[in-house]
Amino acid sequence: MQIFRVNEDHEISAAFLDNRRLSKQVLELYQIIRVCLAQKDIIDANTRYRHHPVVKHVYNNGHPYLHDTVKLLKAMDIEHGKRGGKRSADFQTKLETLYAIIENPKYSYEFSMEKLPPFYVFGDDKCSTEEAYSKYETLLFTKWAGDKIPARCSIKI
Repeated sequence: MQIFRVNEDHEISAAFLDNRRLSKQVLELYQIIRVCLAQKDIIDANTRYRHHPVVKHVYNNGHPYLHDTVKLLKAMDIEHGKRGGKRSADFQTKLETLYAIIENPKYSYEFSMEKLPPFYVFGDDKCSTEEAYSKYETLLFTKWAGDKIPARCSIKI
């Protein structure tokens, strides 16, 4: 599980991702947010990933960065759509429901209003400084070098 952020700006991170990883990123962000909401007993969902480093980072010791994480999810989903990606009506409804929960004033005290801090984790390598962005960029270049189909992104590299 990853949050591929090569920049603090969510649109730049979304544009940088290749089509395949961009689509997967939307699903992973959706799952991460749902685990955080389930940990707060706001929704009923599977919490088996609650100990994953990325989930723990977003969960932020019980004050999750969900407002900004949802902004990242929306940026990824918008970029996916710009490239011709489609979402099922069912999944689109699930996303809208998730957005409504996060934006509900009833839960405003539950979530941090701060931006999602940088965080990189790959194997045993972890980083929570600005260097995380360049580490993800390097990781993506490495992954693209091993891909059989060339990466298609929305920005020039």
